[in-house]
Amino acid sequence: MLTFNDLLALEGIDTAKVRLVRHQDSRLGAGRLYEAWRTDRDAFEDYQAIQGRDVFPVGDLLASFVVTEAGKTVFVGMYRVDNVGTCPPGSIDPLLKHDTSGLFRYDLHLTEELADYQDKVVIEWGAGKRSWVQRAANQPKPVVEITHQYEPRFPGFRAFTRPIDELHRLPSGWQQVLRSVKGVYLLVDVDSGKQYVGSAKGAESLLGRWMDYAGGGDGGDLALRAAARDGHRKYQVSVLEVVDENTPDETIEQIESHWKNKLLSRRFGLNRN
Repeated sequence: MLTFNDLLALEGIDTAKVRLVRHQDSRLGAGRLYEAWRTDRDAFEDYQAIQGRDVFPVGDLLASFVVTEAGKTVFVGMYRVDNVGTCPPGSIDPLLKHDTSGLFRYDLHLTEELADYQDKVVIEWGAGKRSWVQRAANQPKPVVEITHQYEPRFPGFRAFTRPIDELHRLPSGWQQVLRSVKGVYLLVDVDSGKQYVGSAKGAESLLGRWMDYAGGGDGGDLALRAAARDGHRKYQVSVLEVVDENTPDETIEQIESHWKNKLLSRRFGLNRN
């Protein structure tokens, strides 16, 4: 039986210096941590670095695992614990959104060790799921699967929302879904709260339209162009309404105008027409 310790040994890693870390948080929805690792790596790594107890010895390696929506424990990377301090006053957990002032904060560095196994190795954690940090030397976890990359299920158009700078990290299946549809979308400037309603029509798709913004484009909109002069803007994107691919452009424009009226984005937002 192949164990995760066997993989560590193949890399010449001393299991006595490795902590196995299994991330699953009931305060978040099923699979949300895995989704964050796939699509918002910085937020996941900040979440991992903040702990209420001193649980990661400085100098050790963390073999990090995340539980997927299907309940599988997937390996996501080896992290070196370089230092530990405390969160400064006013710190907020990026995923849980609660105050973390004074909690332990670790300086974790993602290493190249076992990089080829990230998102491919599934282990059996065993009965002690509440013991989420364990010594690798004492716990030879069975490897139950080595496969292609896992992919979280697309959450649906109503629930989908992402920072526009994170679009390139979306799972390929999600990109395919968003590349196949037209419709009306919403951009929100996360610093000012101003909204912009736009549409993807003609030969464009939702993803294609958004990637233009992510690449520094303004879609020809005067307000977005003016906002860009003040420096890089942080936009969040979401879907207001999708349409059939055969929907005439004129109909899509009518739907777009409806949403502009509903959200008052001409009066208070970034729309100018």
